Amino acid sequence: MKQQQPIAPKRISPLVLSLAIYQLAGGLIGLGLFLKLIPQLQNPSTSTWVGIALAAVLYTFSILCGFLLFQGTRRAFTLSMANQILQVLSFGISGVAYNYVAGLKLGIGVEFWESWLFKFRLSLSSFNFSVGAENSLSFVTVNLLALVCIYLLERTREDSKNR
Repeated sequence: MKQQQPIAPKRISPLVLSLAIYQLAGGLIGLGLFLKLIPQLQNPSTSTWVGIALAAVLYTFSILCGFLLFQGTRRAFTLSMANQILQVLSFGISGVAYNYVAGLKLGIGVEFWESWLFKFRLSLSSFNFSVGAENSLSFVTVNLLALVCIYLLERTREDSKNR
């Protein structure tokens, strides 16, 4: 009886490994922060629970993307890019606000008041989604780190196709 040779595991590049760890850690930190927040809520409304559920889904998605990158599938690159695209733009306009960060945010943006106020933002895993907020801020921020991750994911995906 012939013994079969074990199949060698696919080698993951250090860049893909770093991106996988980054997405995994960002999702875990974000999920942990939101789970820590829940007991502090006083009579949360239905919309608050919807926001918490949405945050949990997005952070779980980031964790999934990290695990899939460890496996090195082509779908992992597509899903990871979608995860990063969701983090590129944060905005608040006419009472609607959106901000999702799983990991770090190196943001450059502008707040629209009587005059424009340019801001640089650094934050760790954060989430905000609101509709009809009373204190409607008007701002737009671009997460530069998410753009770098998109570039690296695309470059790495192209390199893996050429091998």
